[in-house]
Amino acid sequence: MRPIIIVVIVMVVAVAVAVWYMATRLIGPASVYIYISDKPMQVQHLYVVVSSIMLHNEVSGSWYTCSNASVSLDLTKLMSASQLVAKCNPPNGTYNLIFLQVSSARAVIDGQNYDCSVPSGLLKVPLEPQPIVINGTSYSINVDIGMVNNINLTGNGKCIIKPVAKAIVTKH
Repeated sequence: MRPIIIVVIVMVVAVAVAVWYMATRLIGPASVYIYISDKPMQVQHLYVVVSSIMLHNEVSGSWYTCSNASVSLDLTKLMSASQLVAKCNPPNGTYNLIFLQVSSARAVIDGQNYDCSVPSGLLKVPLEPQPIVINGTSYSINVDIGMVNNINLTGNGKCIIKPVAKAIVTKH
């Protein structure tokens, strides 16, 4: 009786693994839509260039490049709207972070231009409320980049932006 139970358990597990494997391989590619927004306060314009957007695979630890196309944005224009900056088709997997590389930033405050720096030029933002699982499901990721309200003008005319970014995920 015991060998029969073991054989049945092994067969059930083998069938479950086969069904899971076929389901993850046969489903068409999913899409991820990434939007950026910001809430302005004291700044007339904040021009930023995002030069790379990547997603972090939580399981493998690898990064999937969603876009290497530079996108120029005036974040003050995105206070009540979002702008699509990339669409990609990542491979199946679980992704927990979005990575944005900011290659330049310039603020216009009281009519004066300031070349700004973003510490490290990189934003690694956790996907909220939980990681996304790509297996045929499409998602929108809205990154509130949190720069406009976090500009610091130093006494010597330097402009430093310390973003407080968050990424909200919506399943389609």
